[in-house]
Amino acid sequence: MAEQKIIRETCVAGRMIDHILKLPTGNHRGRRGKRVNPSSEKVQKNNDRIAERNLRRLLAANFGYGSGHFTLTYGDTAPGNAQAKKDLECFLKKLRRDLRKEGIELKYIAVTEYENHRIHHHLVINTVNVKAVNDLWSKGWIKMSALDKTGNYCKLASYLIKETQKTFRTEESAHKRRYSTSRNLVKPVVKREFVSGVELFDDPKPMPGYYIDQDSVRRYEHPFTKVEHLEYVEIALDTPRKYKVWPRGKKVKAESQRTIRNDQLDLFEEF
Repeated sequence: MAEQKIIRETCVAGRMIDHILKLPTGNHRGRRGKRVNPSSEKVQKNNDRIAERNLRRLLAANFGYGSGHFTLTYGDTAPGNAQAKKDLECFLKKLRRDLRKEGIELKYIAVTEYENHRIHHHLVINTVNVKAVNDLWSKGWIKMSALDKTGNYCKLASYLIKETQKTFRTEESAHKRRYSTSRNLVKPVVKREFVSGVELFDDPKPMPGYYIDQDSVRRYEHPFTKVEHLEYVEIALDTPRKYKVWPRGKKVKAESQRTIRNDQLDLFEEF
């Protein structure tokens, strides 16, 4: 009997290697798995998982030691969402100009949050120059945390996604997105290959020179297809391997969030 194969999707981003393992759609006899009508809560949880995965890859591929996570707050008077968006755009324009004078091309990921808090902005940018940021942001206080040398920004990605998971689609949201980015960010490449089915059910093992972030290990079923998934992240202990993308497999698009009506379920296909 032929060994069952599974799909492994791998993304190399900075010092991180991000893996997803899953059964092909359908059961081991070759029949398509039964579609289900998942609850809105399960769909939202799956979308949050995808958003967090995509964001941690962006962070790892574009930021690292020498980058900072800034929080920009407002003073006594907090603006409306539309004005806050203009404030952030104006600030980024000035920061891009000033960094360019220093020979630095600004990279950023921005998140604006207002649920249960006064409206404020989170920014991950490729500088830790607190004075430069403070001089340009006159609306209130700033806080900064420097990104560490590990290249593991899973917790930061999770935090930023949770900040906006209840608000980014509301009418009050000025952005209508979980986060915005500069156009010059490196887009992580995802490769897909077929591997032994044993890898899905065994505990993941790190490659030489890497360790597995145990907090990143997740097993779950896809809410639509009920296909089993395993995802985990490896982080380089020292110098990461010298390739920008995984050398094996076919290049594919990263999974995106889906809003699917009940009458569209039969059209949904996961590979």
